[in-house]
Amino acid sequence: MVVIVASLFLPFQPQFEINATETEAAALVESQPIKIPGSSGINAETGAGVSRQRTSSVHSGSPFLNLDQGNSVDHLDGSEVRRGSEVPQAHSKGNGEERISSETFMENLTANASSTNVINSPANPVHTHSNRSVEEFFLGGHGGPGPSGHDLLSGLSSRNLSITSTPGGERPPAHAHVHDSTANLLKNVNRSLYQSVLNGSNSSVASEGKSVPQFAAPSSGTVITPKSRDLPHVSASVVDLPKKQQQQQMSLPSMRRIRRASSNAIPAVLEASGTGTSSKLKHAVTADDFAQSEVSSREDNEVIESDNSMSDIEEFHPGNVPQFGGFSNNAKIRASLLQGSKNIFASVPWKVVASGKGNGGLKNAVSTCVLEKTIEEPVTWVGSLGIPTDSIPKDVLKSIVTEMETNYHSAAVISDDVTFKGAYKNFCKQILWPTLHYQIPDNPKSKAFEDHSWNYYQHLNQQFADKIVDTYKDGDIVWVHDYHLMLVPAMVRSKIPDAKIGFFLHVSFPSSEVFRCFAQRESILQGILGANSVGFQTQEYARHFLQTTNRLLMTDVDSKTLKYKGHVINVSSTAIGIDAFNLEAHMASDQVQTWRTLIRERWAGKRLIVARDQFDRIRGLTKKLLAYELFLRANPEYIGNTVLIQICLGSDADPDLEREILVVVDRINSLSSDISVSQPVVFLHQDLDFAQYLALNCEADLFLVTTMREGMNLTCHEFVVCSRERNAPLLLSEFTGSAYVLDDGAFLINPWDKRKVAQTIKYALDMSPEEKLRRWKAMFKSIINNDSDNWVTSRLSEIQTSWEFNKERFTVFNLSVKSVASSFRSSKKRIFILKISEPPSARVLAVLTELSVHNIVFVFNSFSRNMLERLYTRCPHVGLIAENGAYVRLNGHWFNIVEDVSWKSDIIRVIEDKVERLPGSYYKTGESMIRFHTENAEDQDRVSSVVGEAITHVNTLFGERGIHAYLHKNIVFVQQVGLALKSLQFVISYFNSVRSTTNSTPQQSSENSPMLSSIVTPGVISNINTPVSTGGNSYFSLGRSISHIDFLAITGSSSPVIEPLFEHVNELAQNGSVRHCYSVVYGVSGSTYAKEHIDGLNDLLTILNGLNQITAEESQ
Repeated sequence: MVVIVASLFLPFQPQFEINATETEAAALVESQPIKIPGSSGINAETGAGVSRQRTSSVHSGSPFLNLDQGNSVDHLDGSEVRRGSEVPQAHSKGNGEERISSETFMENLTANASSTNVINSPANPVHTHSNRSVEEFFLGGHGGPGPSGHDLLSGLSSRNLSITSTPGGERPPAHAHVHDSTANLLKNVNRSLYQSVLNGSNSSVASEGKSVPQFAAPSSGTVITPKSRDLPHVSASVVDLPKKQQQQQMSLPSMRRIRRASSNAIPAVLEASGTGTSSKLKHAVTADDFAQSEVSSREDNEVIESDNSMSDIEEFHPGNVPQFGGFSNNAKIRASLLQGSKNIFASVPWKVVASGKGNGGLKNAVSTCVLEKTIEEPVTWVGSLGIPTDSIPKDVLKSIVTEMETNYHSAAVISDDVTFKGAYKNFCKQILWPTLHYQIPDNPKSKAFEDHSWNYYQHLNQQFADKIVDTYKDGDIVWVHDYHLMLVPAMVRSKIPDAKIGFFLHVSFPSSEVFRCFAQRESILQGILGANSVGFQTQEYARHFLQTTNRLLMTDVDSKTLKYKGHVINVSSTAIGIDAFNLEAHMASDQVQTWRTLIRERWAGKRLIVARDQFDRIRGLTKKLLAYELFLRANPEYIGNTVLIQICLGSDADPDLEREILVVVDRINSLSSDISVSQPVVFLHQDLDFAQYLALNCEADLFLVTTMREGMNLTCHEFVVCSRERNAPLLLSEFTGSAYVLDDGAFLINPWDKRKVAQTIKYALDMSPEEKLRRWKAMFKSIINNDSDNWVTSRLSEIQTSWEFNKERFTVFNLSVKSVASSFRSSKKRIFILKISEPPSARVLAVLTELSVHNIVFVFNSFSRNMLERLYTRCPHVGLIAENGAYVRLNGHWFNIVEDVSWKSDIIRVIEDKVERLPGSYYKTGESMIRFHTENAEDQDRVSSVVGEAITHVNTLFGERGIHAYLHKNIVFVQQVGLALKSLQFVISYFNSVRSTTNSTPQQSSENSPMLSSIVTPGVISNINTPVSTGGNSYFSLGRSISHIDFLAITGSSSPVIEPLFEHVNELAQNGSVRHCYSVVYGVSGSTYAKEHIDGLNDLLTILNGLNQITAEESQ
């Protein structure tokens, strides 16, 4: 058996590398549709700075990240992989994680820093000052390390060198003016940034961490990736008129802008392959680049919501201008134009590296379980390569796919760029992601591509499903992950009906009121319900999912299961966790300890409040800063000794959010009398090196999370582990999944209540060491109990258990008449309970009358007592069970099983409201139930929504009172839960207490029973105060010398009412309470608890007639 883990991105990806200088790379970018990751400054199209890499919120201690980042990749077994020709002296430019170096971190951070007497003017721009390294920053900015600092720094090195921190570019020029005062370090960082944002500046510094890279010494190895094709142009109903006018003005013939090539040099590797001069024109581009230039330009400014574990597959740059004469639509000409870009990837060497994209928590958890053999089953990954593939030749793609499958247990899904971008960037990021986090996208630009992006989303999910089907072998477990692949479970189920399929949603699931805003809501839910088990981070999300399916798909649900189209689907929650012990091993490294020392020296006597979030509106960054500002204004004594270090991840552009944040940051820092001595806020829009991040967590005095909605914030889990020595408190938003895991020790806060958050910050900073330790212990214990191993094993166990349960329900054998006859002959006291929903025919009455002479026979259905008596008046010995078990007739007398009917008046008001909203519908009331009929409704299109609302309303408001609403044969039934099962238990207990083998007067009158009301006439409803019990001290188990039931048969068509009876009969057979048990379903069975099957009621009557003949033979 193999566990097939399907996620949008594979843990590995191919990496192409060329031997070219930066000047040659710049020319290559202009002449070919390629990108250079992490070095967008080379890209002459953008003029942007270093691309900020979105990193995972979980620690980087995954075995997937232990791959060699140099010229080769080590397998887990120690083997080495390298494809294509060797590139001499290629350095590690494109490692999988692609974290920035230590030096780059502080060089970017202090790019704006200037002394107090420097004025930001065109003649003296901020960005001309030399950048400081992170070591200088942590040492206080004294021009260089002191005696102790030098020793500390001597052991530190940066493994990952970016464009701005290669060995040739680490030190500023000798003539550069270096500021050596701490007062000059960060004084104008946020203010100058704020000014540049407000002024719409095109300066090289637009945000901290976005400085234009300085070209360093030539490098022999440059990583390149294909540039993705743009989406086809779609006429949107909403047009940004000012932007459109600007585009039209820029496209006038006399104003057409031709980009100047930065260099005519062509890399040697390209000259050798003949791809450097594919066109005689100076500005050669591909047809696709031109055709989509307008769309790409519009998309550049769109705000793309992001989560904490995903990374956009590409950066989007403006399109190029066409060659003179434009392009032909001829397919052959277009193919030849594209051939130039493919040639480069046909000759460039490639290797497999760890991918920085995807869900880091998932990769860490699964890989740790595999390496530590927590699970014995091997794992195969299914996902995309993480890079555009249209420009890669087919033979190269085939080689990559083969290498992935052979050596990395990864099945690659190759999707064209347009499909992937439309599904991921448009549908997932602009529609799914915000709505799942209660941010319903109402921006017209967010919906411009909705219909088309849904088609892309469907197509991408189908590609994943097809790859899973190709990979699947009997017995494998298919485990699908996250909102990118919500349709995959049902697609796989349609091809492999008997597959073990699980689905886990890593983000939050909203309430039904929010989810119903999706235009494709039913399709998404039906896609998820193809799984045997559906998992969520918290019980709240699982409950929302159950309520949503109940409301929109009219499923029958309880606390942990869902019944839909004959399938029983397990719905539960298990919080994903981290490997605390692995993280502690990283914390003990010398590098982390050195950074801790530097941090203590840099912020000596300061209280550090640390926060680390994705840069988007869902994280509540503005609310956090406003609460912190309120805290400082209310407690001015903390201004000089408290620092909030806010780290933001992700490269998504949101100018409005940046402007909001920087206004608040500037206002907070202005509270300090001298920013050179005390800077209340340090705002970093980039991630730290992992060792720096751990060290900062270890030295923090408080960790602050104010996200407005999040699945599971593993960053705060890491903080708790890092805070083993300091026992620092955690302020955690109550709207995160982690709040349910860490609620015993964390301070749960409401991000919208800024005053309360400010008060909690003060209390947490002043908390006694004893309370800190107590709270920390509670959180750490919860993290250990809910670690990554527990998450993986429990989810796989849930999938297996749910599959076995459904397998058993679908395993139904044809009833053996010989077996029934043999059991019938060997038994003495026999009970038949027959669910017959139609009015009886003459044959039915004749067979039942004869059968009831020597056996105990009951007819069971939803009819009222009066109706049943009229229908079966010709069968005096047949017992009746009316209204699905609410009333039982024994020997001509009725007994109440229902406990209370006072709820009916409240339910009637609810149903009447639905009837008014759906003309043509009506309801009927019985003695113990209410039925809501919609078959005559005038607007059949609204039936499902109204019925779903009625079911949800009843089950939500009256569930605690034991009232349940369910849909059967398009009729909504509302009744007390479990009446059918109670009636069966009552009948069995009753006849186990008497000698009679027929439905006749018992040996002792029931008036003596303390468990039942007095026998009453059919027209009178008796009241019972005590429910029917089968306990050992009941009236029916007084130790009489009597015979017990040894034959029990229950038959009927499958329904929510009779299924509990089938299940109970199977339990009686397993524990030996009844020697011969038969649970027989007739008609279309589907998924059922019944063990035997017959074709229909006529077959049942034929079998019963045969049993009557056996009885007649025995009587002779």
